[in-house]
Amino acid sequence: MEELRSTEILDREIQEDARKKADRMVSDAEKEAGNIREAVKERIRIAQEERKSVYAAKEAAFKADAEAALPLKKERFLAAYENDAVINAIDDYIAALDPAKKLDLIKQLLSKYAPAFENKKINAVVCGFNINTMKKALEEVAGKDKVLSCEEAPKGQDFEGCIIETDDRSVKCRATISELVSRIVDADRYELASALFGGRLPE
Repeated sequence: MEELRSTEILDREIQEDARKKADRMVSDAEKEAGNIREAVKERIRIAQEERKSVYAAKEAAFKADAEAALPLKKERFLAAYENDAVINAIDDYIAALDPAKKLDLIKQLLSKYAPAFENKKINAVVCGFNINTMKKALEEVAGKDKVLSCEEAPKGQDFEGCIIETDDRSVKCRATISELVSRIVDADRYELASALFGGRLPE
């Protein structure tokens, strides 16, 4: 009986240590996400200069259209241009990160999703990352006994990260770089555009 108690205590200590490590990883990943937003600013400034020349050419073409349609077309063009500039800048920044940094960002998403698959077994398909490395990350977030499988994504699927699904197929989550970019854009597009495009917000 004493040996059983010791084992239970050891298990609790191991689980607590794993939780602390996961918390540290989430904190580091959140800092990295903040760094992404800061690094994007310089790239956006460059895009702003490029936009001036592109806008001038587009404006000349717009003048040929009916006067009533001109403002709407200009707004749509500028909104699309600025949105693309933000996304491209973030993509370029993330593409330059080393694999360990990218994995930290994926872990951040996994930690956010964790409550959705708590107490459930999960399967995962991986693309763009080492299978064993991603499996270890999943085990750290969900629990070692929760990961039923972690396999290479089928040919034809093109993403960077992992897609996880509960064994009962009730929950499916995309922990991918593209999902991360979408979240950053959704959360900060107005702040970025306001700060970097002369106060103008994309529609």
